[in-house]
Amino acid sequence: MTIATFEYSGGTIVAEELTPEAFSKFGYVISATHQAPKVAPGTHGLAFRQSDVSVPVNNYGNSHFKTEAPCAFNLQRFAPPATLNREKGEYLVKVIERHPYTTQTFFPMGVDASEPAYLVIVAENDENSMPDLSTVRAFVARGGQSVTYGAAVWHGGTCSLRDTLDMTMFMYDNGVKEDEMHLVGIDQGVLVTYSV
Repeated sequence: MTIATFEYSGGTIVAEELTPEAFSKFGYVISATHQAPKVAPGTHGLAFRQSDVSVPVNNYGNSHFKTEAPCAFNLQRFAPPATLNREKGEYLVKVIERHPYTTQTFFPMGVDASEPAYLVIVAENDENSMPDLSTVRAFVARGGQSVTYGAAVWHGGTCSLRDTLDMTMFMYDNGVKEDEMHLVGIDQGVLVTYSV
């Protein structure tokens, strides 16, 4: 549900490389390139494992609706949004969202690990738990990188840099529209530039 519309008076945002360290204020990045397994072989010697690369959170117990919120895996197919200009390397962000009680994780499927696959847009909360548009950051995510947005973290919708991008999405959901997602419109939008 749309809860507000904001003006943005800041400048152009230049997208950064997505790394676990750069994104840590907003959630988690799952990336074998950046998180080489550091523990002894597991799975009968068939794999190395790096534990706790992302922590799912279910805070629906804090909702006044007090309904069950089971975990859900969804398959989503993305196309480039209408406000993405791949030739110029520009994306105009017009809406951001948050899921107040749950983390949300996206796992790209069938994409070369090194290929630029999607843009990640985030913003910090202000003192009223609304987005602080002066803190907007953007990241270029590659095919081998999954992203977990922290609970109540403001973020843009998935911006595919490919003609088609399939992703598995994991989150908790109590089925109550008011709890699931809050949307904020941005008048004139936030211009993000990126290079791949």
